[in-house]
Amino acid sequence: MALAVCAPAQGMSPITVPAGIPAPLRSVIAARLHATPPHRSVWVSRFEVKGKGGYHLVVTGLRGVVAIEVSKAAGRKARRGAITTYVAHGTATTNRISASFPGFGEISVRFRPSGRVVKSRPGKRCRGADRYTIRPGVFVGRIRFTGEDRYVQVRAKRAKGQIRRPRRLRCASQPGSGARSSRAVKDSQFASPGVLEAGWREPLAATELLALRLGARILCFASREESLGAMAEIRYAFAVAPARGFTQNEALTAAKLKPPWPFAGTGRYTASPQGVRSWGGDLRASFPGAPGFPLTGPEFRVRLDSGF
Repeated sequence: MALAVCAPAQGMSPITVPAGIPAPLRSVIAARLHATPPHRSVWVSRFEVKGKGGYHLVVTGLRGVVAIEVSKAAGRKARRGAITTYVAHGTATTNRISASFPGFGEISVRFRPSGRVVKSRPGKRCRGADRYTIRPGVFVGRIRFTGEDRYVQVRAKRAKGQIRRPRRLRCASQPGSGARSSRAVKDSQFASPGVLEAGWREPLAATELLALRLGARILCFASREESLGAMAEIRYAFAVAPARGFTQNEALTAAKLKPPWPFAGTGRYTASPQGVRSWGGDLRASFPGAPGFPLTGPEFRVRLDSGF
């Protein structure tokens, strides 16, 4: 269900996959977020700003695309989270990030290096580069952003950040990950597989829900993509939780999905002997800027399988 109307999100997009998603499934989620494979020669410009209400903003520039990512303070390493990313074309070089987000704000900053260039600890069993090269510094200029209904507001003239190469490493173990990566792989064995997909499209938007049973756990992932003219808005929420939150009968005619925060409510799947499928209930996701977003309804097309 790739959303072609969201042109700024396609191609070389700065959007990355949360670390809380199990490693074997990161490529599946990356495809749904239009996240491109890492390239060893790409520099990524990045800085962070704290907002009120526990919100955290990360501004990233990569090859002419600028993204403002808004999340709660839990961070990307958590196994549950909700993120809204605003994506626009602009200027993204090793010394400047500049883009306009109509109706939301603008970013226009220049990079001032501070300190010496450093390298991260190496990863293990890597394809290509095995560590990051990081140039720390400060981005100085104009940082203005206001979310929908003013759920978050940021006004700043400077922010600490860095320029890093490459964008991502392709390693079996990321630098500093330790046992966390091994645990993610262990949790992702398909001892009792099951998959539920539901979604619907509008002319300029699309909504998608994916639930996967991973042995004793489930991964629930929801996304909402929308074209807003000169920019795109991409919301996504995910949770890795005990498998009891996703149940189905052997005939695959009924299923129930009840994931934890940032989700709420329950989704119910039914299929009649005539093959008519329905997806109802009050399941919803709490995205930054869009709390209580519905993930069920008659407009959704749904599919339930016992595995891949």
